[in-house]
Amino acid sequence: MGVLSRCGVVLLLASGPALAGPGSESRWGLRWNAGPGCIQAAPLARAVEERLGRTVFGPEPEYLVDGVLERGGPSGWKARLSLVDVRGNVLGSREVSTREEACSAIEPRLLLVMALMIDPTAALSGPASTSPAPASPPVQEPPPEPSPPESPRPRPEAPGPRMGGRANTLAATVSAGAGFGVVPGLAGTVWFVPGEWTWLVRMSLYPYESYTKDGGRLLLVSTGAETGVCPVSVGEGAWSVSGCATAGFSLVFAYSQGYEQGRMEPLLRGDLGLRARLERRLTHGTALQVGLGAGYGWLRPTVRLLKPDGTAEDLGLGLPVQGSVDVGVSFLGP
Repeated sequence: MGVLSRCGVVLLLASGPALAGPGSESRWGLRWNAGPGCIQAAPLARAVEERLGRTVFGPEPEYLVDGVLERGGPSGWKARLSLVDVRGNVLGSREVSTREEACSAIEPRLLLVMALMIDPTAALSGPASTSPAPASPPVQEPPPEPSPPESPRPRPEAPGPRMGGRANTLAATVSAGAGFGVVPGLAGTVWFVPGEWTWLVRMSLYPYESYTKDGGRLLLVSTGAETGVCPVSVGEGAWSVSGCATAGFSLVFAYSQGYEQGRMEPLLRGDLGLRARLERRLTHGTALQVGLGAGYGWLRPTVRLLKPDGTAEDLGLGLPVQGSVDVGVSFLGP
């Protein structure tokens, strides 16, 4: 599985001795990771300097702002900023997030927090003006939610993959399943995220399956309902992977056709199993999905197979362990 490439730009390399703590005239560097379509390192550095009204990023920095911008689950964006000295010690960190879908929505908060980390006094005064200052400057209202960086931590925390499922998803798939053999079918799945974990409800239909033995023939039509919970759900950029535990029931109509006789009976099969989903986002509202499922038939009734010589044989309904493969399109909700 490919992973979204992330642009890592190091504007300035830290070297030289660090002071006891950051001051308003300290030299700064920036290391920044963000995906395509989001603000990159050079424009971000210029925007911070415009807000502070002076140049802060230069050669031989004494302190480094180390940041990463990624998708926040189940929607929006999240940035994590760490203040690092020349020896690599993390002096503090801060998270900035937004629930809006546009990546640019997080930029005002991001600029505010970075400016506060570098020079709180200048950050709260706003961008510098090129015109002469009036004799009695108006009082400027501070931006919302200004707060200093968090308390220093002993070591940096590497950002991990985003946990939790995607937003609510409806998937329409073409499925291949196993009864007595491999048969084609259709399936639809709803993936939803009521809390920290992703849940699924899957409906399937296998309209035709034929099984023969000793001249006797079974015709099977089955429809199934499956539900499950996905404690493993990892997303990285456009890719998403989920692992789920499931339980399901299938209603099977079996018609046994022997010599000048026939028998129709409805049967119920129950399975416990596992299901995995791999999803690749194509557009804002659609994604390509591949799903794999396997279940053990804990409820597996017998079906009667009539033979041409007038005898009959009772068989277990389907294989003890059955699997399915789904390939289709997901429609992503908000």
